[in-house]
Amino acid sequence: MILEAVNDVEILIGVLEIGVVIIFSLIVARGLGNRGIPQVLGLITGGVVIRGFTMVTDFPAPPTPELIYLITTGALGFIGYSIGSHIDIYKLRDASWGLPFVLIGEALGAFLVVAILVNFLIQDFILALLLGSIAMATAPAATSEVIREYNAHGSLSQTILFIVAFDDILAIIFFNIALGYAESTYVTSTLSLLEIFIPIIVEVIGSIILGIALAFAMKPFHMEGVKAYESAEYVFPSVLICISLAGLLHFSVILSCIVFGFALSTLAKCENKACIRGVERLSSPVIALFFILVGYEMELNLLLTPLILVILLYFISRAIGKSTGAFFTSYFSNMPQKVTRYLPFSLISQAGVALGLAAFAYTRLLELNVQAASDIAIVLIDIVAVSVLITEIVGPLLLKNALIRAEEIKEPVPVPLIENHT
Repeated sequence: MILEAVNDVEILIGVLEIGVVIIFSLIVARGLGNRGIPQVLGLITGGVVIRGFTMVTDFPAPPTPELIYLITTGALGFIGYSIGSHIDIYKLRDASWGLPFVLIGEALGAFLVVAILVNFLIQDFILALLLGSIAMATAPAATSEVIREYNAHGSLSQTILFIVAFDDILAIIFFNIALGYAESTYVTSTLSLLEIFIPIIVEVIGSIILGIALAFAMKPFHMEGVKAYESAEYVFPSVLICISLAGLLHFSVILSCIVFGFALSTLAKCENKACIRGVERLSSPVIALFFILVGYEMELNLLLTPLILVILLYFISRAIGKSTGAFFTSYFSNMPQKVTRYLPFSLISQAGVALGLAAFAYTRLLELNVQAASDIAIVLIDIVAVSVLITEIVGPLLLKNALIRAEEIKEPVPVPLIENHT
């Protein structure tokens, strides 16, 4: 029998470790949350502490690459669904011309300031281009989770959700152009614009089509009225299907799920909050594991190396670029005053997408077997990795403060991540 070949002890110990990790991290998150610190940061702190336990006691066992991939991909997919489902099409329609302008402004601001300052001070044009393109991305996970944790509602929250949903696309486009230029500089062959842009266009359009198609397929199962909550039983596995198909087709998982959540919520004829809340509750353990894993994977020892000066340069220049770009474009596009005033402090977080782009560049540059490219690859991934550590600490705190000052946080007590409310 197949069951006879299963090592049930190893599996059960793994399940035990996952349970202990989640409970311990939630206790840390709740303790910090009671002191006004976002629970996202608490979960990351829990992951850092668990990493210390593992180094001393070998418990819990380090996560396997397969488990890391499963948790990361699953969490980003459900976070994408949550972002898309919370975007209000009617509020977007009222500010339809302003939001894309702000999106482009904050992303280009980060690119230009980082690229110019890094090139001027480090004297490395390729590193400047790569870091500039990666700087455009804002962490959708930590940002949206803070908004959801504190039940924030209003024009600032909607603007933030729109930006984190789409500025990763701009980052991917600019990054692929920068990486193509870097590869053509280190080797004799030169990539054409078509060779650079076609994969990007296919990924973006394919992700959009996949998300819309699944939303239309799910529409007949979307219940209304008092039974709306029961729709979560169908939507939850549909998000899993969206994640799997996007991965198999080499589309963007997070973009596909953003489009799916947005399209399904738009197609719903009635209030959709009950269904969204149900899906968020079902997916909250996976999302909690994701933030625990972020903390677990952090390399704190890099903070003690001379590279910290370049890391601080990247972090500060990115913050300046995003803040100034967001401020001026929201001001000139006549966005609400609180958006103009507080949006510049709400886009600091950076995590999965930035690390993914840095890791992709690291792999591609090492494959060239050129010493200069290998040196850039190592420096690039170290800078982004430690900068992510800093932004994941500072970003949620700044975002929470901005939402409070904008009067979009109405509840005095945050909602536990393990049981999200809208």
